[in-house]
Amino acid sequence: MTSWKMMTSSTVPDHGSDRLGPTRRRVLAHLQELPDPTSTEVLAESLALHQNTVRFHLDALLTANLVRRVVEHRGVQGRPRVLFTAAPTVPPVTDHPYRSLVQAILGYLRDNDSPDNPIAEQIGESWGRSLADSEAELPDTAALVAAVNSLGLSSRVAEVDGERNLEIVRCPFRDLTLGGDTTVCRIHLGMMRGYLAAGGAGETVAELRPWVGPELCLARLAPVSDAVVESAAHA
Repeated sequence: MTSWKMMTSSTVPDHGSDRLGPTRRRVLAHLQELPDPTSTEVLAESLALHQNTVRFHLDALLTANLVRRVVEHRGVQGRPRVLFTAAPTVPPVTDHPYRSLVQAILGYLRDNDSPDNPIAEQIGESWGRSLADSEAELPDTAALVAAVNSLGLSSRVAEVDGERNLEIVRCPFRDLTLGGDTTVCRIHLGMMRGYLAAGGAGETVAELRPWVGPELCLARLAPVSDAVVESAAHA
């Protein structure tokens, strides 16, 4: 029966995986996909890398406490092998698990969302209010830009012909909307509305227009009173 013994101390990982280079990230990502510790040789073959290259990156990952070294005991004669495994408390360095979860949630929303029961916007509004509750000061439009950007989007306020818009020029969920599905967009719309409403801001997001350009979405800002009138007219 194969067993393993840890050779590392009980140091808590520093979770510096966000600062890894591409090759080191590949090594760690592959280790996180494996249920059992593996050897340098197997890693090198799986990743099509030289063994010395793999050893170099493993040493760095060990120093950062992102990987653990273990000794394999197989109950046979000979020197035990040294194997490597990802530290269990390190967050995944790929977004595949999260994207699968997001897609499952979006699928449920697409099947159950309706104009009479806008679940996507409701989720977004709850999210926005929770973000606002964590702020030291009452959120306003300027704070909304910082909040949106902290979520991985890139935005700025621009005024053209008297119309104020939050211009979103980069969205990490773009590929989830290319087929015309706006579920993610409606969650973001609700989030922005909830965020501003929680702070009692005089402005809200009247509408969100996805992909008005190749890399541009527009969230139209309007006084709360005007947005209420528009909403009643649409109803």
